[in-house]
Amino acid sequence: MAIIKPSYDTKRTNLQEVIPLASPLGMYIEPTRYCNLKCFYCMHSTRGDADGAFAKTGFSIKHIDMRLFSKIVRDIMSFPKLPKRICFSGLGEPLMNPNLSKMAKELRNSGFDGRVDIITNGVALSPSVSDELIDSGINRIQISVQALTPERYEDIAGFAVDMDKYVENIRYLYEYRKNTEIYIKIIDANLNNNDERNKFYNMFSHICDTIYIEHLVVMEKQMGDHGGITDRLLNLNNEPFESREVCGIMFYFLQVGVDGDTFPCSTPGLPASFSMGNVKDNSLAEIWDGTKRHSLLCSNLINGYRHFSACDECSSVICITDPAEYLDDCRGELYERIKRNHDEL
Repeated sequence: MAIIKPSYDTKRTNLQEVIPLASPLGMYIEPTRYCNLKCFYCMHSTRGDADGAFAKTGFSIKHIDMRLFSKIVRDIMSFPKLPKRICFSGLGEPLMNPNLSKMAKELRNSGFDGRVDIITNGVALSPSVSDELIDSGINRIQISVQALTPERYEDIAGFAVDMDKYVENIRYLYEYRKNTEIYIKIIDANLNNNDERNKFYNMFSHICDTIYIEHLVVMEKQMGDHGGITDRLLNLNNEPFESREVCGIMFYFLQVGVDGDTFPCSTPGLPASFSMGNVKDNSLAEIWDGTKRHSLLCSNLINGYRHFSACDECSSVICITDPAEYLDDCRGELYERIKRNHDEL
């Protein structure tokens, strides 16, 4: 039976002691903007609506160019210290990209020996897809379940999933997973009562290694508070919400979007205006040490993360309430340290 636990490592680096970092600890790479679902809390729910949130972003729906991906891999391997974790995730559904397994293999063949993860809704899983993913060297596959019946899937995600086939495909993945960890989660807003919570665990806890029910939070600013059903009582991991002024994630994380734009956190659908630079123009190391990221970190410390229009409604900043990421009490010291380090580069 699966262990019930949230999807984060409890042994965390104390950020106050290691800032500034020469390289990111974690990275997201967005393999695609295609998605096979239209979940109510995501911009994809407005896909096809000329006046919807997705259309207003101006985003094109496409897969990442493989030449661009190869350049990203080379840049990753050129960091002075390799990231601990790289995850294929973004605004789209990773399994929609037919090259996903090839991308993971290319990353492994480059010499990357850290953790490689995928976050997927699991709808496109099949035995052959699972075999490819497992053989590609992926350490962990996180499956985001949206509902427990075809009818609820259609209400929540706009697609009536064949639940018997869905569960069987996950069962196959779990049975033949080798060293790949399988994590399954659902958000609490998609479960109506305790009976459905128990049903979720009964359906999936025997075909995964870890399992959890997460709390719905504001991530994509364009989607607001999801009709008023979000709150600031709990964080993503159903832990008490702890308000913070400084976003710790910006100091150790790097996201590369499908167009090559780079961002300081894992939130999907961030506007290009918030990009710290594009990997088509500069290396990841240059962007990481660059003036734009430096200014962003300094402003985060001085003014707080809500100073940024892309972040002012975000509640994922406190998804992890571990005190190792609490920086509010050392803002001045960190500002001077970061400024001195940037001046020396």
